[in-house]
This record gives sequence, structure tokens and C-alpha cells, in this order.
Amino acid sequence: MLNDAFKFYYEITKLKDMLRQGAIVWNVKKERLESIAEHTFGCCILAMSLQSELNLDINIDKVLKMMVIHEIEEICIGDITPLDKIEKETLNNKAKEYVDNIVSNLKIKDELITLTDEFNEAKTFDALFAKAIDKLECVLEFKKYHDNGCVSLNSAPHLLSNPKLKPYLEDNKYDLSDIFFIFNLEHYEKFGINLDYWYKHLKNLKI
Repeated sequence: MLNDAFKFYYEITKLKDMLRQGAIVWNVKKERLESIAEHTFGCCILAMSLQSELNLDINIDKVLKMMVIHEIEEICIGDITPLDKIEKETLNNKAKEYVDNIVSNLKIKDELITLTDEFNEAKTFDALFAKAIDKLECVLEFKKYHDNGCVSLNSAPHLLSNPKLKPYLEDNKYDLSDIFFIFNLEHYEKFGINLDYWYKHLKNLKI
């Protein structure tokens, strides 16, 4: 029913008003912070452009749907950052129940549930690419914050004792965007975006 489409729209577009938590916990000094919906838009643009230039054998239409639809669960569970201490199984079950319920009245419900599951399981090539894009878009956004003087490692000193960060803090070798890139390196290496590419190209790219 048409009414179900509008109800779905109003529920999902709550993401336009939900801020990305990474920018908050790192105390990014910017008048207007990024919403989850804006992150999703950035992911879609990045997915299209990288698929074009890397000439990857992926289903880009499927990937774009996956990029959009997997964020639905964050309306229920919030935007989880890599440094959050969470009990994943309980949270994942709660997220799945919410997604299953919110799409239940749509004719494409089975497709949307399948795409969400595929993204979260990250076993197919399409899902691995989508997961890599989701991570890399965050890295590039924080690189902009860093380049514009909005954030640094000193922006959130309470996070520097986190055991996930400690290995990267020795000798002041890395800035925050370096750490975010290296932290997620395994996700995009398979697509030719490695540490050498970061230091030769992406790190020096100015926006």
C-alpha cells in the first residue's frame, strides 16, 4: 500500500537528524557535524566512483541498495563506533528484529532483509566492497576534519588509553586519519587501496 511507503520513508529519514557518533566522541570542532544520512550519501558516491575507476566486477545497483539499507538498524541501536564496548550478539539480534519489523509491510521486504543480512555477514564480493566503502568514507571524512584543523589526536585525550589505539600512538608517527585508515586496512586492501596508496595519493589529496 502507498501508505506503507510513506510510513517507511518517515521512519528511515530519521537518519537525517542522527549525527555520526565518531565526530562527537572525537570532539570535532565544526559548526555542523555529519548526519548518518549524509554518510550514506557519501558512501554511494564513493562506491560509484571507485567501481568505475577500479573496473570491479560487482553489481553496483545491489551495492548501492546495500549501502543505503544497512543503515536502517542504526535508528534502533545507534551509530556504533569501533571503540565502543558492546555485546555484539545481543545488539545484532535487536537490530535484525527492528529491520525485519520496519520493512514488514513493503512488497520488497524479502530483498531488503536479504541485503541487510548480506552486508552484515560480509561474505560475498559485493558485500565486502560495500563494507570497505563504509569504512573508507569515514576515513576520508576524518581526513577532511584533520586537514581543516577540526580534529586531532589531542581532541579526545580520554580515548588515547583505549587498547585498540595504543599500538598506533608510539613515536607520534601517525595522525588520526592515518590511524583510521590503518585500523580498517584489511577491508580495502583486496581492492588495491593499501598503505602505499594512502601515503602516495590519498594522504596528500587536499579538498
